[in-house]
Amino acid sequence: MLDLTDEINSMITERHMDEEKVLSLIRDMLVSAYKRKFGTDENAVVRFFPGKTGEENRAVEIYSVKDVVEEENWYDRVKQIPVDEAQALVEGVEAGDSLEIPLDPKNFEYSAVQSAKQRSQQVVKEYNTDRVYVDAKAMEGKLVIGEIKKATRNGDYLVNLNLEDTDAIFPVRGQSPRETYEIQEKLKFFVEKVDKGEESRGGRDGKDRKRKGGVRILLSRASKEFVKALIENEVPEISSGDVEIRAIARHAGIRTKVAVDTRKTDVDPVGSTVGKAGTRIQTVMTECEGEKIDVVRYSDDPLVFIANALIPAQVKRVVTIDPSTKHVVAIVDDNQLGIAIGQGGVNVKLAKMLCDWNIEVKTQDQFNEMEETMEIYRNVDNLFKSEEETDEEIHLSNDEIGIDPDDTPLTDIGLPEALVEKLHNIDIWSIQEFFDYNDDELREAGLTDDEISTVRNSVEITEEEEDGGSFECPICHTELPAGTEVCPNCGAEFEFE
Repeated sequence: MLDLTDEINSMITERHMDEEKVLSLIRDMLVSAYKRKFGTDENAVVRFFPGKTGEENRAVEIYSVKDVVEEENWYDRVKQIPVDEAQALVEGVEAGDSLEIPLDPKNFEYSAVQSAKQRSQQVVKEYNTDRVYVDAKAMEGKLVIGEIKKATRNGDYLVNLNLEDTDAIFPVRGQSPRETYEIQEKLKFFVEKVDKGEESRGGRDGKDRKRKGGVRILLSRASKEFVKALIENEVPEISSGDVEIRAIARHAGIRTKVAVDTRKTDVDPVGSTVGKAGTRIQTVMTECEGEKIDVVRYSDDPLVFIANALIPAQVKRVVTIDPSTKHVVAIVDDNQLGIAIGQGGVNVKLAKMLCDWNIEVKTQDQFNEMEETMEIYRNVDNLFKSEEETDEEIHLSNDEIGIDPDDTPLTDIGLPEALVEKLHNIDIWSIQEFFDYNDDELREAGLTDDEISTVRNSVEITEEEEDGGSFECPICHTELPAGTEVCPNCGAEFEFE
């Protein structure tokens, strides 16, 4: 019997392994060694007993279970034992009985013991990896405090997060150009990603073999999420839901812009975030080594939001140049132009990122020149266009949006302009395209029942066509009998007048 009290207690306390997991590991290791020695583990039994200090399940014994047989029936040395040999071990045993014979694992072959030992070490490693992964995954997307352990050749740092033997990686791309880092320095980090890595090892056949590696933890102090997490920790109104961060844009080490909003009329989102006398935002800036942070008010009106985003510059007005390309011009006084653009253009670049609009900054004189230039281009262009060319351009634009020459544009059937525009917004440009959808699909696209009825009723058949005994469906061009109210081919509905 092996007394493993010290070994089992060590695995439980130092490796933080569950007792059942440890006992299962020992059982598997002994059974594996048994199988390697005897070629089977079908008759191997492992039992645990109290250890030397009286603790339960700290000593172990492995048995070979054999059937007792007569000498002439004895043919399997592993699973059977002759009756005379069995009686020498246990008095009163008879043929047909089953006998558990204790074995000393120390007598197993060295290779069998080593193989079982290696397997147990791999199981322990995988168990530790799984446990570290669970702990690390809980940190993902959060701020943590770590100690810089050492630098690598490629400029990355290894950071100790107190996760046993697993170090986090602080890569170059996650480092702020404004900061320098020292070994043993403790800092806050944002945990960007946690996954299980893979190791590639060359096999005997020359091919790479992939196996499970350790836990890979990526840290950052240069991401916009790092600043966002710092602000969330400093502003209790964000945790309570009174204030919400709607957008954030960052140029690490230079400047960050944060757009905040609230649904409560009695809460100032910017004031709450900045704090009294700027104390809250100053704490965040200090953690970022003095990086400038602008907190602006979010607005559903993009023009208002753009003006706010260009803070600290004062914007006189914002003019939309092309809504389809989200192109605007922000007009500022001469003394505000440099502030609005920022050193190296960083202020206007961050405003673009924050608002997702293409923003140009100009003074009033520059904007006037821009308008004059655009007007000249329009006038000159019109000088060289004939009426036929203008009509041709209309037809070309219809082709570009995919209207078949035989189809009827929505603009030709007398619909209200607002309804036509709404249909265009859901990519319906002709009456034929309209009838490709059923009523449920049109409702899902945002049309009301009245609007659907208006379009369907716009397809009218004249009395002259009715008197002729038949008429042609204007949608699918099927010949239909006079008085038909619904085309059986395309489903178009008709009214007669």
